[in-house]
Amino acid sequence: MGLRKAFLLVVALLPAACSDDGPGAGPTGTTGRPPPGALAELPLARTEVASAVLSGRIVVAGGLTADGGASDRVDVYDAAANRWDPGPPLPLGLHHAGMAAVADRVYVGGGYTNRPGQDWVAQSRVLSLGAGDRSWREEPALAGARGGLAMAAAGGWLVAVGGTDAQGRFLARTEMHMPGQRSWAAGPEMIEPRDHLAAAASGGRIYAIAGRLGSLESNRATVESWDPAGGTGWRPEALLNDTRGGTSAAEAGGRPCVAGGEEPAGTIGSVECLSGGRWSRVATLQTPRHGLAVAGLGDRLHVIAGGPEPGLFVSGAHEAFTVR
Repeated sequence: MGLRKAFLLVVALLPAACSDDGPGAGPTGTTGRPPPGALAELPLARTEVASAVLSGRIVVAGGLTADGGASDRVDVYDAAANRWDPGPPLPLGLHHAGMAAVADRVYVGGGYTNRPGQDWVAQSRVLSLGAGDRSWREEPALAGARGGLAMAAAGGWLVAVGGTDAQGRFLARTEMHMPGQRSWAAGPEMIEPRDHLAAAASGGRIYAIAGRLGSLESNRATVESWDPAGGTGWRPEALLNDTRGGTSAAEAGGRPCVAGGEEPAGTIGSVECLSGGRWSRVATLQTPRHGLAVAGLGDRLHVIAGGPEPGLFVSGAHEAFTVR
């Protein structure tokens, strides 16, 4: 069954927000090098993207474009050169997908596909890409189609959590996959079902962070963690300071961090990181966004693209923060 979402058909093409050590870049979609000290914007503004790190470079895949269609675009960021390069396109447009890296490959799974104005169709396909590959490789599919899920990897396991299935049901489902195996296995269910959640791996544990149950009013501050290499189930962790859905997370500076999201009042600008059993607000986005990419390169947390207002707004904004 296709899912139709009531998005505002409005587009915001905003200037990129700056990192904590430089001014903002130029208008979204421009070409050439950014001004000195600014981080290069994502070349094509979009929201509801997926991201992971491959061989020290940030890969941003898919998303919704300004016309409401699913994008097959892949962009790869080289932080040393402050440059985006085109990556091999996905074999289909995807948004609200999960993405994570295991060893020398990144994996994209689930999500929705659609053309502008069409219903969203949940997917179970999983695709992978290695450094230097010219195309994506088909991998064993998830047990069922779902979008709005999150993915992370720890202990060599690729883990998919939460989301909404093809019938619109909110999932607590956990699936795990060891690359090279022929199928995904069922893991322990999360304590709380939700979609539009985030996931990050840190210290050998997978953290399932925030999310919602449909409306923006249902945003959660819930955090759970699980060790896929030997844990028996998910355990509750300290709550976030801010409830949020449509968010994203990654590890930076050895800490799981979460950024952005949307709520009835607008988009969320706070960035929170976990340390010593509690979450702390460590930064504020200059361009608050939802449906964004969050990726860690060492102690630098990069926050890329996403919608600067709830609904179908898009941006190529790129900010980064140092996490210690």
